[in-house]
Amino acid sequence: MAKRLIVHAGFHKTGTTALQSSLYAVRDDLSRRGFEYPVVGGKAHHKAIYSLMERGWGWEDRGGNPHNPKKWPELIKKVDRAKSTAIISSEFLCELSDQQVSKFKHDLDIDETTVYFTLRPLLKIVPSAYQQHLKIGIRSDYEKWLHSILDEPGVSSITPSFWVRHQHAKVLARWAKYYDRERVKLVIVDEQNPDFMYKTINREWGLSESLLVPQQDKDSNRSLTLDEVALLRRVNRIYPKKRSWHDYETFIRQGAFKYLTNKVQPGEETARLLTPEWAVEKIRTISSESVADIKKLGIEIIGDIDSFTDAKIPVGQSVEPEVIPVEVAARALVAMDLRVVETFPTRWMIAKVWKMIKRDIKKWLK
Repeated sequence: MAKRLIVHAGFHKTGTTALQSSLYAVRDDLSRRGFEYPVVGGKAHHKAIYSLMERGWGWEDRGGNPHNPKKWPELIKKVDRAKSTAIISSEFLCELSDQQVSKFKHDLDIDETTVYFTLRPLLKIVPSAYQQHLKIGIRSDYEKWLHSILDEPGVSSITPSFWVRHQHAKVLARWAKYYDRERVKLVIVDEQNPDFMYKTINREWGLSESLLVPQQDKDSNRSLTLDEVALLRRVNRIYPKKRSWHDYETFIRQGAFKYLTNKVQPGEETARLLTPEWAVEKIRTISSESVADIKKLGIEIIGDIDSFTDAKIPVGQSVEPEVIPVEVAARALVAMDLRVVETFPTRWMIAKVWKMIKRDIKKWLK
Protein backbone atom coordinates (compact mmCIF):
# COMPACT_ATOMS: atom_id res chain seq x y z
CA MET A 1 0.00 0.00 0.00
CA ALA A 2 1.22 3.49 -0.82
CA LYS A 3 2.39 5.48 2.18
CA ARG A 4 0.95 8.70 0.79
CA LEU A 5 -2.01 9.47 -1.45
CA ILE A 6 -2.55 12.67 -3.43
CA VAL A 7 -6.04 13.16 -4.83
CA HIS A 8 -6.88 15.79 -7.45
CA ALA A 9 -10.68 15.84 -7.38
CA GLY A 10 -11.77 18.67 -9.66
CA PHE A 11 -13.39 20.96 -10.36
CA HIS A 12 -14.58 20.61 -13.96
CA LYS A 13 -13.39 23.30 -16.42
CA THR A 14 -10.48 24.45 -14.26
CA GLY A 15 -7.52 23.16 -16.26
CA THR A 16 -7.96 19.54 -15.15
CA THR A 17 -7.49 18.06 -18.63
CA ALA A 18 -4.24 19.97 -19.11
CA LEU A 19 -2.91 18.90 -15.71
CA GLN A 20 -3.81 15.26 -16.38
CA SER A 21 -2.08 15.44 -19.75
CA SER A 22 1.02 16.69 -17.97
CA LEU A 23 0.87 13.96 -15.31
CA TYR A 24 0.49 11.30 -17.98
CA ALA A 25 3.36 12.66 -20.07
CA VAL A 26 5.86 12.56 -17.17
CA ARG A 27 4.60 9.41 -15.44
CA ASP A 28 7.94 7.63 -15.94
CA ASP A 29 9.81 10.58 -14.42
CA LEU A 30 7.32 10.59 -11.57
CA SER A 31 7.91 6.90 -10.96
CA ARG A 32 11.67 7.42 -10.74
CA ARG A 33 11.00 10.03 -8.06
CA GLY A 34 8.77 7.71 -6.03
CA PHE A 35 5.42 8.94 -7.36
CA GLU A 36 3.05 6.56 -9.14
CA TYR A 37 0.43 7.88 -11.54
CA PRO A 38 -1.48 4.66 -12.35
CA VAL A 39 -2.83 4.17 -15.87
CA VAL A 40 -6.37 2.77 -15.85
CA GLY A 41 -7.75 3.34 -19.33
CA GLY A 42 -6.72 6.88 -20.20
CA LYS A 43 -4.69 9.90 -19.13
CA ALA A 44 -7.00 10.52 -16.16
CA HIS A 45 -8.82 8.15 -13.81
CA HIS A 46 -12.33 8.84 -15.05
CA LYS A 47 -13.14 5.21 -15.88
CA ALA A 48 -12.20 4.08 -12.38
CA ILE A 49 -14.34 6.81 -10.83
CA TYR A 50 -17.29 5.88 -13.10
CA SER A 51 -16.79 2.35 -11.80
CA LEU A 52 -16.88 3.55 -8.20
CA MET A 53 -20.06 5.52 -8.95
CA GLU A 54 -21.56 2.55 -10.86
CA ARG A 55 -22.08 4.97 -13.70
CA GLY A 56 -21.87 4.58 -17.45
CA TRP A 57 -20.71 7.05 -20.07
CA GLY A 58 -22.83 8.45 -22.88
CA TRP A 59 -26.48 8.12 -23.78
CA GLU A 60 -27.88 5.28 -21.69
CA ASP A 61 -30.73 4.52 -24.09
CA ARG A 62 -28.61 4.72 -27.27
CA GLY A 63 -25.49 2.65 -26.98
CA GLY A 64 -23.81 4.39 -24.06
CA ASN A 65 -20.94 2.57 -22.39
CA PRO A 66 -22.11 0.73 -19.24
CA HIS A 67 -19.96 1.11 -16.15
CA ASN A 68 -17.09 -1.34 -15.86
CA PRO A 69 -17.08 -2.82 -12.33
CA LYS A 70 -13.45 -3.91 -12.75
CA LYS A 71 -11.92 -0.45 -13.14
CA TRP A 72 -12.25 0.73 -9.54
CA PRO A 73 -10.69 -2.46 -8.07
CA GLU A 74 -7.97 -2.17 -10.73
CA LEU A 75 -7.08 1.33 -9.56
CA ILE A 76 -7.06 0.20 -5.93
CA LYS A 77 -4.61 -2.60 -6.75
CA LYS A 78 -2.28 -0.21 -8.57
CA VAL A 79 -2.36 2.22 -5.64
CA ASP A 80 -1.64 -0.71 -3.31
CA ARG A 81 1.46 -1.57 -5.35
CA ALA A 82 2.86 1.98 -5.18
CA LYS A 83 5.99 2.02 -3.04
CA SER A 84 5.72 5.59 -1.81
CA THR A 85 3.24 8.14 -3.21
CA ALA A 86 0.25 7.50 -5.47
CA ILE A 87 -1.59 10.21 -7.42
CA ILE A 88 -5.24 10.01 -8.49
CA SER A 89 -6.78 12.65 -10.75
CA SER A 90 -10.35 12.91 -12.01
CA GLU A 91 -12.70 15.87 -11.91
CA PHE A 92 -15.58 13.40 -11.66
CA LEU A 93 -14.55 12.87 -8.02
CA CYS A 94 -16.30 16.16 -7.28
CA GLU A 95 -19.59 14.47 -8.22
CA LEU A 96 -19.37 11.73 -5.58
CA SER A 97 -22.19 11.49 -3.06
CA ASP A 98 -21.56 11.27 0.69
CA GLN A 99 -21.79 7.50 0.50
CA GLN A 100 -19.34 7.34 -2.40
CA VAL A 101 -16.79 9.63 -0.72
CA SER A 102 -17.03 7.38 2.33
CA LYS A 103 -16.37 4.32 0.16
CA PHE A 104 -13.47 6.06 -1.58
CA LYS A 105 -11.85 6.71 1.80
CA HIS A 106 -12.58 3.20 3.07
CA ASP A 107 -11.16 1.49 -0.02
CA LEU A 108 -8.07 3.71 -0.11
CA ASP A 109 -7.36 3.81 3.61
CA ILE A 110 -4.09 5.74 3.57
CA ASP A 111 -3.37 7.92 6.59
CA GLU A 112 -1.36 10.52 4.68
CA THR A 113 -3.99 11.58 2.15
CA THR A 114 -4.39 15.12 0.84
CA VAL A 115 -7.26 16.14 -1.45
CA TYR A 116 -6.70 19.01 -3.88
CA PHE A 117 -9.27 20.95 -5.86
CA THR A 118 -8.61 23.56 -8.54
CA LEU A 119 -11.08 26.38 -9.08
CA ARG A 120 -11.60 29.41 -11.26
CA PRO A 121 -14.45 31.97 -11.22
CA LEU A 122 -17.94 30.57 -11.80
CA LEU A 123 -18.40 33.34 -14.35
CA LYS A 124 -15.62 31.77 -16.45
CA ILE A 125 -16.89 28.24 -15.89
CA VAL A 126 -20.48 28.77 -17.11
CA PRO A 127 -19.83 29.39 -20.86
CA SER A 128 -17.19 26.64 -20.88
CA ALA A 129 -19.63 24.22 -19.27
CA TYR A 130 -22.29 24.99 -21.90
CA GLN A 131 -19.83 24.13 -24.64
CA GLN A 132 -18.84 20.92 -22.87
CA HIS A 133 -22.49 19.88 -22.67
CA LEU A 134 -22.85 20.62 -26.39
CA LYS A 135 -20.14 18.02 -26.93
CA ILE A 136 -22.34 15.35 -25.38
CA GLY A 137 -25.26 16.17 -27.61
CA ILE A 138 -27.54 18.80 -26.02
CA ARG A 139 -29.52 20.86 -28.53
CA SER A 140 -30.46 23.87 -26.42
CA ASP A 141 -29.30 27.34 -27.40
CA TYR A 142 -27.18 29.27 -24.89
CA GLU A 143 -29.92 31.58 -23.61
CA LYS A 144 -32.34 28.73 -22.92
CA TRP A 145 -29.63 26.73 -21.17
CA LEU A 146 -28.69 29.73 -19.01
CA HIS A 147 -32.29 30.06 -17.86
CA SER A 148 -32.34 26.35 -17.06
CA ILE A 149 -29.43 26.67 -14.58
CA LEU A 150 -29.97 30.21 -13.27
CA ASP A 151 -33.73 30.63 -12.86
CA GLU A 152 -33.57 28.20 -9.95
CA PRO A 153 -29.90 27.80 -8.94
CA GLY A 154 -29.14 24.27 -7.83
CA VAL A 155 -31.60 22.79 -10.33
CA SER A 156 -31.37 22.25 -14.08
CA SER A 157 -33.76 20.22 -16.19
CA ILE A 158 -31.48 20.25 -19.25
CA THR A 159 -28.15 19.39 -17.59
CA PRO A 160 -28.76 18.20 -14.01
CA SER A 161 -25.06 17.45 -13.54
CA PHE A 162 -24.14 21.15 -13.74
CA TRP A 163 -25.02 21.97 -10.15
CA VAL A 164 -23.80 18.60 -8.88
CA ARG A 165 -20.40 19.71 -10.13
CA HIS A 166 -20.54 23.41 -9.44
CA GLN A 167 -21.98 23.91 -5.99
CA HIS A 168 -18.36 24.30 -5.02
CA ALA A 169 -18.77 25.04 -1.32
CA LYS A 170 -21.02 22.00 -0.82
CA VAL A 171 -18.56 19.70 -2.60
CA LEU A 172 -15.61 20.99 -0.58
CA ALA A 173 -17.60 20.65 2.65
CA ARG A 174 -18.43 17.01 1.79
CA TRP A 175 -14.78 16.08 1.31
CA ALA A 176 -13.71 18.06 4.38
CA LYS A 177 -16.25 16.10 6.43
CA TYR A 178 -14.58 12.80 5.56
CA TYR A 179 -10.95 13.91 5.33
CA ASP A 180 -10.91 16.81 7.81
CA ARG A 181 -10.46 20.38 6.64
CA GLU A 182 -6.67 20.25 7.17
CA ARG A 183 -6.36 17.68 4.39
CA VAL A 184 -8.48 19.46 1.78
CA LYS A 185 -6.81 22.25 -0.21
CA LEU A 186 -8.15 24.60 -2.86
CA VAL A 187 -5.84 25.99 -5.56
CA ILE A 188 -7.14 29.10 -7.32
CA VAL A 189 -6.40 29.09 -11.04
CA ASP A 190 -4.92 32.42 -12.16
CA GLU A 191 -5.59 32.96 -15.87
CA GLN A 192 -3.24 35.95 -15.87
CA ASN A 193 -0.49 33.63 -14.65
CA PRO A 194 -1.06 30.23 -16.33
CA ASP A 195 2.03 28.72 -14.69
CA PHE A 196 0.70 29.38 -11.20
CA MET A 197 -1.26 26.12 -10.99
CA TYR A 198 1.68 24.01 -12.16
CA LYS A 199 4.18 25.73 -9.87
CA THR A 200 1.79 25.38 -6.94
CA ILE A 201 1.16 21.68 -7.59
CA ASN A 202 4.87 20.98 -8.05
CA ARG A 203 5.67 22.72 -4.77
CA GLU A 204 2.78 21.21 -2.82
CA TRP A 205 3.52 17.66 -3.97
CA GLY A 206 7.27 17.94 -3.49
CA LEU A 207 8.20 17.83 -7.17
CA SER A 208 10.81 19.84 -9.03
CA GLU A 209 9.44 23.13 -10.28
CA SER A 210 9.89 22.20 -13.94
CA LEU A 211 8.37 18.68 -13.84
CA LEU A 212 4.66 19.39 -14.32
CA VAL A 213 4.31 21.93 -17.13
CA PRO A 214 1.74 22.54 -19.89
CA GLN A 215 2.02 20.04 -22.74
CA GLN A 216 2.27 21.74 -26.10
CA ASP A 217 -0.34 20.86 -28.75
CA LYS A 218 -1.99 18.17 -26.60
CA ASP A 219 -5.56 18.18 -25.29
CA SER A 220 -5.88 21.95 -25.18
CA ASN A 221 -9.68 21.70 -25.14
CA ARG A 222 -9.99 25.40 -26.00
CA SER A 223 -13.30 27.24 -26.16
CA LEU A 224 -15.40 26.93 -29.30
CA THR A 225 -15.86 29.91 -31.57
CA LEU A 226 -19.40 31.09 -32.29
CA ASP A 227 -19.21 29.46 -35.74
CA GLU A 228 -18.18 26.16 -34.13
CA VAL A 229 -20.97 26.43 -31.54
CA ALA A 230 -23.49 26.93 -34.35
CA LEU A 231 -22.05 24.00 -36.31
CA LEU A 232 -22.11 21.62 -33.34
CA ARG A 233 -25.60 22.61 -32.27
CA ARG A 234 -26.84 22.04 -35.81
CA VAL A 235 -25.14 18.64 -35.87
CA ASN A 236 -26.83 17.75 -32.57
CA ARG A 237 -30.22 18.83 -33.90
CA ILE A 238 -30.02 16.70 -37.04
CA TYR A 239 -28.10 13.74 -35.62
CA PRO A 240 -30.31 10.70 -36.38
CA LYS A 241 -31.96 9.10 -33.35
CA LYS A 242 -31.18 5.63 -34.71
CA ARG A 243 -27.42 6.27 -34.51
CA SER A 244 -25.64 5.35 -31.30
CA TRP A 245 -23.59 7.18 -28.70
CA HIS A 246 -20.54 5.27 -29.94
CA ASP A 247 -20.90 6.81 -33.41
CA TYR A 248 -21.37 10.27 -31.93
CA GLU A 249 -18.39 10.00 -29.60
CA THR A 250 -16.12 8.57 -32.29
CA PHE A 251 -16.90 10.89 -35.18
CA ILE A 252 -18.25 14.07 -33.55
CA ARG A 253 -16.97 14.43 -29.98
CA GLN A 254 -13.59 12.70 -30.31
CA GLY A 255 -13.33 13.25 -34.05
CA ALA A 256 -14.24 16.52 -35.74
CA PHE A 257 -14.63 18.73 -32.69
CA LYS A 258 -11.72 17.38 -30.69
CA TYR A 259 -9.57 18.06 -33.74
CA LEU A 260 -10.87 21.62 -33.98
CA THR A 261 -10.30 22.44 -30.30
CA ASN A 262 -6.91 20.72 -30.08
CA LYS A 263 -5.35 21.57 -33.44
CA VAL A 264 -6.96 24.70 -34.90
CA GLN A 265 -6.30 28.10 -33.38
CA PRO A 266 -8.89 30.72 -34.41
CA GLY A 267 -7.93 34.27 -35.24
CA GLU A 268 -8.23 37.09 -32.70
CA GLU A 269 -11.17 38.63 -34.56
CA THR A 270 -13.20 35.40 -34.64
CA ALA A 271 -16.64 35.84 -33.04
CA ARG A 272 -17.03 34.26 -29.59
CA LEU A 273 -19.98 33.15 -27.51
CA LEU A 274 -21.46 36.11 -25.60
CA THR A 275 -23.21 35.90 -22.23
CA PRO A 276 -26.20 38.22 -21.68
CA GLU A 277 -25.95 40.86 -18.95
CA TRP A 278 -28.82 39.40 -16.86
CA ALA A 279 -26.99 36.07 -16.63
CA VAL A 280 -23.66 37.71 -15.75
CA GLU A 281 -25.25 39.52 -12.80
CA LYS A 282 -26.97 36.36 -11.59
CA ILE A 283 -23.74 34.36 -11.81
CA ARG A 284 -21.83 37.06 -9.92
CA THR A 285 -24.35 36.90 -7.07
CA ILE A 286 -24.18 33.09 -6.87
CA SER A 287 -20.37 33.21 -7.04
CA SER A 288 -20.13 35.77 -4.24
CA GLU A 289 -22.28 33.59 -1.98
CA SER A 290 -20.22 30.51 -2.86
CA VAL A 291 -16.91 32.27 -2.09
CA ALA A 292 -18.24 33.37 1.30
CA ASP A 293 -19.32 29.80 2.09
CA ILE A 294 -15.93 28.40 1.00
CA LYS A 295 -14.08 30.78 3.33
CA LYS A 296 -16.21 29.58 6.25
CA LEU A 297 -15.04 25.98 5.73
CA GLY A 298 -11.59 26.74 7.11
CA ILE A 299 -9.74 24.81 4.40
CA GLU A 300 -6.46 26.10 2.99
CA ILE A 301 -6.98 28.34 -0.05
CA ILE A 302 -3.88 28.80 -2.21
CA GLY A 303 -4.23 31.85 -4.42
CA ASP A 304 -6.54 34.85 -4.49
CA ILE A 305 -10.16 33.73 -4.32
CA ASP A 306 -11.25 37.35 -3.83
CA SER A 307 -10.13 38.01 -7.41
CA PHE A 308 -13.28 36.19 -8.55
CA THR A 309 -15.19 39.46 -8.17
CA ASP A 310 -13.02 41.00 -10.92
CA ALA A 311 -13.63 38.19 -13.43
CA LYS A 312 -14.81 39.29 -16.85
CA ILE A 313 -16.18 37.47 -19.89
CA PRO A 314 -17.52 38.73 -23.24
CA VAL A 315 -20.98 40.19 -22.56
CA GLY A 316 -23.80 40.60 -25.03
CA GLN A 317 -26.44 38.77 -26.98
CA SER A 318 -25.06 36.04 -29.21
CA VAL A 319 -26.77 35.56 -32.55
CA GLU A 320 -25.82 32.20 -33.99
CA PRO A 321 -24.94 32.39 -37.68
CA GLU A 322 -27.06 30.50 -40.17
CA VAL A 323 -24.08 30.22 -42.48
CA ILE A 324 -20.53 29.38 -41.36
CA PRO A 325 -17.23 29.83 -43.24
CA VAL A 326 -16.23 27.04 -45.58
CA GLU A 327 -12.89 26.90 -43.77
CA VAL A 328 -14.56 25.81 -40.51
CA ALA A 329 -16.53 23.05 -42.24
CA ALA A 330 -13.46 21.90 -44.15
CA ARG A 331 -11.32 21.64 -41.02
CA ALA A 332 -14.04 19.60 -39.31
CA LEU A 333 -14.21 17.24 -42.29
CA VAL A 334 -10.49 16.47 -42.32
CA ALA A 335 -10.48 15.59 -38.62
CA MET A 336 -10.84 11.85 -39.23
CA ASP A 337 -7.81 9.61 -39.27
CA LEU A 338 -7.16 5.92 -38.68
CA ARG A 339 -6.81 6.41 -34.93
CA VAL A 340 -10.60 6.42 -34.65
CA VAL A 341 -10.45 2.73 -35.58
CA GLU A 342 -8.95 2.10 -32.12
CA THR A 343 -12.28 3.04 -30.57
CA PHE A 344 -14.39 0.61 -32.62
CA PRO A 345 -15.89 -2.37 -30.75
CA THR A 346 -13.82 -5.53 -31.22
CA ARG A 347 -16.79 -7.68 -32.30
CA TRP A 348 -17.77 -5.13 -34.93
CA MET A 349 -14.21 -4.98 -36.24
CA ILE A 350 -13.91 -8.77 -36.46
CA ALA A 351 -17.24 -9.06 -38.28
CA LYS A 352 -16.28 -6.37 -40.81
CA VAL A 353 -12.79 -7.79 -41.40
CA TRP A 354 -14.21 -11.32 -41.86
CA LYS A 355 -16.76 -9.98 -44.35
CA MET A 356 -13.98 -8.33 -46.38
CA ILE A 357 -11.87 -11.50 -46.30
CA LYS A 358 -14.77 -13.59 -47.63
CA ARG A 359 -15.40 -11.02 -50.35
CA ASP A 360 -11.75 -11.12 -51.43
CA ILE A 361 -11.70 -14.95 -51.40
CA LYS A 362 -14.74 -15.05 -53.68
CA LYS A 363 -13.05 -12.67 -56.11
CA TRP A 364 -9.87 -14.76 -56.05
CA LEU A 365 -11.79 -18.00 -56.74
CA LYS A 366 -13.58 -16.61 -59.77
